[in-house]
Amino acid sequence: MNGRTKLHRVEKLKTHGPCSDFETRGADSRFSHYFYLEDPRTFRRRYGLVIGAELVTGCLTIAMTSVLLLTTYFSNLAEHQAAKMFFFGCLVIGLVFFFAKIEVICGRVKLVWINAGIYLICLLISLTTIAYRPPTTLYFIALLSPLVGLLILNSHRCRELRQKSHELRLKRQAITAMLKRR
Repeated sequence: MNGRTKLHRVEKLKTHGPCSDFETRGADSRFSHYFYLEDPRTFRRRYGLVIGAELVTGCLTIAMTSVLLLTTYFSNLAEHQAAKMFFFGCLVIGLVFFFAKIEVICGRVKLVWINAGIYLICLLISLTTIAYRPPTTLYFIALLSPLVGLLILNSHRCRELRQKSHELRLKRQAITAMLKRR
């Protein structure tokens, strides 16, 4: 493109008013700008690892604590009772953990205390099983996984995720309040 056509296009933009950010974007970013408050690809790229690591650590914590409980406290229970307790206990605690994490991502930051509480309860339960002399590797994994989960919750990136999701929630609320006023 030569200098004249560039100048002509700049003059044309000046006569039609300021060019909005939407018109200068590519097709992919136009789509994300139209439907989302922020581009979801950059959000996932930045915070996806933290979200995934916390979910995996939460599942590992719940599972290792449950196995540790089965081998220590509930070792004299019947097998079918122990299996039912293991399955339903892990299912309920896992669902509570998962939905609390989803709500934190949606912007309700105070629900992170549910996840921290699950980590602390699992840590305290694991600590008290030392009296039964559990298998060493199982015991250390059951102790280490809630500590890693708490470390992830306290990391800079996870705090940044909570702050960003809270900001997006406030923007969504402002938009819905504006639309309700119309």
